[in-house]
Amino acid sequence: MNAVRHRLVPSLCLLVPLAAAAGCAYDYPDPANRTSAEAGVTPVPGPSGETETATPTPDPVVLEREGRNYQELDGLLKSVPGPVLLFQEGPLDGPARGFGTIEQVPAAGRYTVTAACVGGSNAKIFVRQENPKVTLWPVEFTVDCPGVTSQVITFQEGYVSAHLSLPGPADTPWTGAVGGVRITG
Repeated sequence: MNAVRHRLVPSLCLLVPLAAAAGCAYDYPDPANRTSAEAGVTPVPGPSGETETATPTPDPVVLEREGRNYQELDGLLKSVPGPVLLFQEGPLDGPARGFGTIEQVPAAGRYTVTAACVGGSNAKIFVRQENPKVTLWPVEFTVDCPGVTSQVITFQEGYVSAHLSLPGPADTPWTGAVGGVRITG
């Protein structure tokens, strides 16, 4: 009987943590599952009376304007010479506005950071680098649209990130404004 109890006790000890964890729930934020307020979408009552999320109907005029703005933005950003380390574009307003990206800096050196926007106003683009030896606090680029600004920054090996920060509330009307950043070395 003691032999059975000695084999049973370790098994039961393993079940106690499993039973305790069975009632736990973890909620990790997922950017793809943003709330309607974060995505710039207005909740509306559905047929059953419960709130449902309205899918914004793309305005063909705004979509056409956005397409032209991206073409102009490409012309501004892609005219910068040199091999591309980082390139990112995104909308300044509307339901899916902004961007954030990260790339690895292969070698320490001087890099040209160019930020541009078309169709909006006061786009703020932040560039930051981190590596084990140094942290470059965010360098802020404010761009009047349409326009472009460049600055040479010395990066170390490590990672560099760029993020678009937008003034104004999330429910800003969708106009087709776009912004972007290009880092060349």
